[in-house]
Amino acid sequence: MYHRTSKLAKSDMLEAAGSMKQDVNASEGMIPIDVTSNVYMDQGEFERKSEEWMKNNQASVQSDMQWILFGCFLFAIGTGVLVYSEVRYVLMTREYDLCVQISKPIDESLSAQMSATQKVRTYLSIGAILGTVVSLWIILFPLCHLATGMLSSMGYAFQGCYELAFMVAFVVAAVWSLFVIGCCWICTRPWTAIFCLIVSFVGEASLETGQAPAVLMWILASLLSAYIFFTWARVILNEDPKPDPERSKLVSQAKV
Repeated sequence: MYHRTSKLAKSDMLEAAGSMKQDVNASEGMIPIDVTSNVYMDQGEFERKSEEWMKNNQASVQSDMQWILFGCFLFAIGTGVLVYSEVRYVLMTREYDLCVQISKPIDESLSAQMSATQKVRTYLSIGAILGTVVSLWIILFPLCHLATGMLSSMGYAFQGCYELAFMVAFVVAAVWSLFVIGCCWICTRPWTAIFCLIVSFVGEASLETGQAPAVLMWILASLLSAYIFFTWARVILNEDPKPDPERSKLVSQAKV
């Protein structure tokens, strides 16, 4: 009985808090909106109010733009590190593939070098991807700050932007990283690269819809398809290098 009464009291308190919040917004004349809402305003009036707000808040706009540019700089660095990490391992893999194709024994130094390169690649690539996530936060949060302030001057209470930006950064970083990795491996492991590119393009399409269920479906479908591809499909496609007698013969003749 006490538990039921406390639940009812808690429900009443939440309803009262919600009504108080609505009253505050009403008293302030603010219309609550989120990223999916439409702003019903004449385009000329919207542009005029936007320019007026930016003129009256030049210091804030300048600060936000500096953070956005800094985030773009970090994003470029993260992309560069990811490309360096993947290309470095691609070159090592191609050297290993060449040994297999010409039936040359794999010496211990090459195996040790490849193992070390793979270990470094793991840290560099994961670090680069996390760096792109952070850079996207640095880009998106100031944009939310600008949009919130600008819409507030027009009588709108912009809600949920920071939360959405926090989550979207992970998805955008994953989509972009898969695209970069796919481009790096397209000539060495084509089927794996094509798989990464397809997942990336589908992820971009899910983001374009602007619907959270579409993005969630993409995440689940990507995890399932990755499990299927790397467990069965990659074995069936068999893109690993094989001994090439003709190439081995040409290499032997060149040595002679």
